[in-house]
Amino acid sequence: MTPVFAEGMLAPDRLQSVVKVFTVSDAPDYEQPWQTHGPVHMSGSGVIVDTPRGPRVLTNAHCVEHHVFVQVRRYGQSRKIEAEVEALGHDSDLALLSVKDSSFFNGVAPLEIARLPRLGDPVSVLGYPIGGERLSMTQGIVSRIDLVNYAQSQRNLLAIQVDAAINSGNSGGPVLAGDKLVGIAFQTLEEGEGIGFMIASPVISHFLKDVASGTHTGFPDLGAVFQPLESLAHREVLGLPADGGGILVMRTAFGGSTADVLKPGDVLLGINGERVYADGTVPLREGELVGFEYIVSQHQVGETVELEVLRNGETGKGEILNLEVTLKAPRYLVADNRSHVRPNYFVFGGLLFTALTRNYLRTWTPPWYQNAPRDLMVMYEQGLPTKERQEPVVLQKVLADRVNLGYHELDSVLIAKVDGEPVTCLADLVRLVENGTELGGKKSHVSFETAHGGQIVVDRKQAKKDAKDMLKRFGVPVDRFLNP
Repeated sequence: MTPVFAEGMLAPDRLQSVVKVFTVSDAPDYEQPWQTHGPVHMSGSGVIVDTPRGPRVLTNAHCVEHHVFVQVRRYGQSRKIEAEVEALGHDSDLALLSVKDSSFFNGVAPLEIARLPRLGDPVSVLGYPIGGERLSMTQGIVSRIDLVNYAQSQRNLLAIQVDAAINSGNSGGPVLAGDKLVGIAFQTLEEGEGIGFMIASPVISHFLKDVASGTHTGFPDLGAVFQPLESLAHREVLGLPADGGGILVMRTAFGGSTADVLKPGDVLLGINGERVYADGTVPLREGELVGFEYIVSQHQVGETVELEVLRNGETGKGEILNLEVTLKAPRYLVADNRSHVRPNYFVFGGLLFTALTRNYLRTWTPPWYQNAPRDLMVMYEQGLPTKERQEPVVLQKVLADRVNLGYHELDSVLIAKVDGEPVTCLADLVRLVENGTELGGKKSHVSFETAHGGQIVVDRKQAKKDAKDMLKRFGVPVDRFLNP
């Protein structure tokens, strides 16, 4: 076996698999949704891995987000080669790049993906962080293994904390234990010192298996909100033993995996035969616990899991049910990060409506999750889609015109109804505006009701008459864009 370290360095053949990624991106302007911000240059790191379709470059999704042009350069090489984004997984913050010139991979052995390391295992972080142009290597140990909130998507997926330095530019770079790939560097904890995270090898393997067919379906979830059951009084009310497990089902998402399976008040006792403890954890390995979501995230969308559920426990006549669930991709009320998807918008009477998305929330000054309006953040953090509301609609701003006098200062207002009819999504708002009828004819006015009960009334005829000049004045090419 080739020695891993030679005079303190990794074997040269391992270094050959490390790649620098150069991206030109052009992100949509979510404040002016009909235009983009313009090109921005950035760089990150990557690693060559094997796939059923041949060698590819694995990197972070955020390294190629909103890309318009991508290049890669191998360790020890001077030439940049054009690449294409073959698969993009924002939920796991992973992306797979193909390279047009197949000679790019000549003489390189793709890195083998290893099993999950253990606490205390030594690791090496490779990549191209700020501070220089050439390859950087830092070393440390595995200091924690847990579900971590991925900054790119807010999904709780398995990640590994290391004490090796991870800096801007390291993103997408390989983390090695011995000569095998155990993770991809992707984020740090700003509140701490020397706390870096890598995407764990099981997440990488799941992503590569998912995209092997050329499509990306992502990581499934149960589509429900749960509450821990550590309170002894609460357990007694639900008919649960004090020393048992189980977590309470609070709500399910419309169209989600368990929408027609679980009910509020059910107690989830186990998944695939694994006991769910009262704090919401399950065994990872001997002596190690992790959030129950880990079991679900090990499956692909479309696969099934078996749930052990206590129903009607509070009545004293509870029954244990074994329920089979077909897993679906998450259903969000507020759409997650989107790349290469133009933001939807609709302008009527100078009122600019858009869908509430995470991309839109990120337009607020960092940290956006503290500075964005609280009612919008509550929607994002706690909201689940229902039959009545599948996408929040926001009056983003008002393009000042005589037709909307009195409303010029309004911005970021949630819209609940149009002419008394509930709004389920942005496309529904457009339909209600354009199809409003009264006694067989068009209504003379359109009334919008905000989530807080406010009223906005626009003269329909005047809005139609002024539309062309008003759009031209504000440089808006068309009054709407709605993704199919």
